[in-house]
Amino acid sequence: MGTTELLSAVRFQEELRRVARFRPGLPVGDPLAAAVRRIEQNPAFTQSRLLTRILAALIYQEGEFRRAEIAALDADALAMVISLMDAHAAGTSTRDEWVCAIDAARAAQLGAGG
Repeated sequence: MGTTELLSAVRFQEELRRVARFRPGLPVGDPLAAAVRRIEQNPAFTQSRLLTRILAALIYQEGEFRRAEIAALDADALAMVISLMDAHAAGTSTRDEWVCAIDAARAAQLGAGG
């Protein structure tokens, strides 16, 4: 398996959880709002673009990721992603809230020229 291996959205989430066991990070209180805020603050950053794709993958259950992209997430971002996955599984935010978050993230990236 090379570092360019493509993973489905579900398989990528499994890999994120596996990696998160070895990289401590604090849980995020409102991960959806925190993710959008982080993306809006630095929309052109690689990590922000990846967070946007992860948000979309969670709500639409589609997308492909490279295994190597996991390394683009620092400990705080990885903790945020795990919190996002947990929040999505628990249904703590409505589908409309997720869609609005994805729209806001994408709008920030478009505004940054991406």
